[in-house]
Amino acid sequence: MSSSRVILGVDPGTIVTGYAVITVSPALQPRDFGCIRPPKNALLSLRYHVIFQSLVHIIRTHGVTEMAIETPFINKNPQSALKLGSALGCAIIAAKEHGLSVFGYSPRQVKQGITGLGSATKDDVETFLRALLHLKNADLRPDASDALSIAIHHANASPLHPPKEL
Repeated sequence: MSSSRVILGVDPGTIVTGYAVITVSPALQPRDFGCIRPPKNALLSLRYHVIFQSLVHIIRTHGVTEMAIETPFINKNPQSALKLGSALGCAIIAAKEHGLSVFGYSPRQVKQGITGLGSATKDDVETFLRALLHLKNADLRPDASDALSIAIHHANASPLHPPKEL
C-alpha cells in the first residue's frame, strides 16, 4: 500500500469539466489531465451523469485519495450558477462514493497560491504550470490547466492554515 497522496483536481462545468490527477510523493508528478465534455445538446440530466461517471472512472483508475475542487464564482446569471452548482455536486458525490475527502477553493485562492497573485490571468497560471511540471509541449487546455492548478494548490496547502473540507 502506497503512502503517496493522489489528488484529483476538478474545475466543474456543464459544458467542460476539467480534471487533473497528480501524485505527491514527495515531488508533484502529473498523472493525467484533460477535459470531460458531455454532449452539448444532451439533456442536463445526461450531462450530469456523464460528469459523474467520468469522474468515478478517473477516481478508480488512478486510486485517487482526495479531491480538490474549484468552488463556484457567483455570477449575475442565476441559471448558470445553479447549473454550475449541480456539476460541482456531481463531482462531490463521485468523490464521496469512494470515501474521499473533498476540499474547495475559490478561483482567487488558487491563483494566489499558484502565482502569488489572486488577479493572475489564465495565461500566467498556464505558464507557471508548464514550467513547474515540465509540460513544454503538452496539450494543456484551459479547463485542464485550471484543474491542475487546483490540485497543486491543494497539495501545497500550508499545515499552519489547513484547508477546510466541504
